[in-house]
Amino acid sequence: MTVQLLDGPCKGAYLVKRCPMFLRAVQNGTGENDLLDQVEDSPAKDEKIFIYQMEGNPGWIHLSMSPKPKSGFYALAKYRYLPNVDGERFCDNAVWQDWATEQMNLVLPECPVDKKTCDRVIKACCSCVRNTVKSNE
Repeated sequence: MTVQLLDGPCKGAYLVKRCPMFLRAVQNGTGENDLLDQVEDSPAKDEKIFIYQMEGNPGWIHLSMSPKPKSGFYALAKYRYLPNVDGERFCDNAVWQDWATEQMNLVLPECPVDKKTCDRVIKACCSCVRNTVKSNE
């Protein structure tokens, strides 16, 4: 898999198209995990929310898969669980995006990914999230 959660309740490997600096992972009542990597993703009412932060720099990979529509570019990143952040307060996407952008500005003033890569693959990483959030207001 391309995204690794290195620790925490949702530890494991996942296949996702986007790797933001901060990521919500969810776990439903039966113990199944998922990542809310897309901007429009939101947790279901029965899901617990856990917050992770990217460790190191992101990347991307092209995978050829079957069926063919699953082929494409996928994010590469490693994340660490943030046990001191109460994920349950981030059910609302607007609240989540505001917090994640604020935190990102504190830990990463400049985007570590070149503009071409960010535009083509990651879509809303690092400083690019600032532009995405501002343009949606």
